[in-house]
Amino acid sequence: MDTIKIKASEYANLIGVSLNTVKNRIRAGVLPGEKGEDGIWYVLLNREEYEFLTQKEEERSKQEANLSSNLEKLKAGFEGSLIATYLEMLMQKDRQREELFHELSSLYTLLAVKEKEIELLKRALEDREKEKALVEELRKELKEKEKEIHKLEGKLKEKELELAQKDIEIQKLLLEKEREMLSLRLELEQCKKQRETE
Repeated sequence: MDTIKIKASEYANLIGVSLNTVKNRIRAGVLPGEKGEDGIWYVLLNREEYEFLTQKEEERSKQEANLSSNLEKLKAGFEGSLIATYLEMLMQKDRQREELFHELSSLYTLLAVKEKEIELLKRALEDREKEKALVEELRKELKEKEKEIHKLEGKLKEKELELAQKDIEIQKLLLEKEREMLSLRLELEQCKKQRETE
């Protein structure tokens, strides 16, 4: 299917609405289109839809031309001129009313989309708040664990000190025993010498 890219202003003329209405419809995602790099808004249409709209616009232009011609004929007389002026005013009011209706409709659509976006943002914010609360809870747990670790480290240092003291005591005992052994050896040596001399 062929896709045709036309200016939003051209599309607005084709369907008889304001450019703002078309822009709002594009923003709301109701109408396929985009804002180009040149800053101009474009509408994307398939060829059949574009041909249908151009044909409809031609028919509308013919009808308006016929109506204008008939109004010009009416203006020939004084009464006819008043009627023609009144009809023109009515037609202008109808066009304005229709344009306002289209613009209002597109604004309602855009509003609905924005409300949905706000709802999604609120949910995302709620999720983030829940995540924050969870992080805060985990931080508290971490602090508690750090306190426990700190206590255990303190106990471990105490135990290490106790072990060091015990080690020193054992070393002292060993030294004393070695001294005793040395003194015994010396006594034995003296005893042997005495026996040898006898």
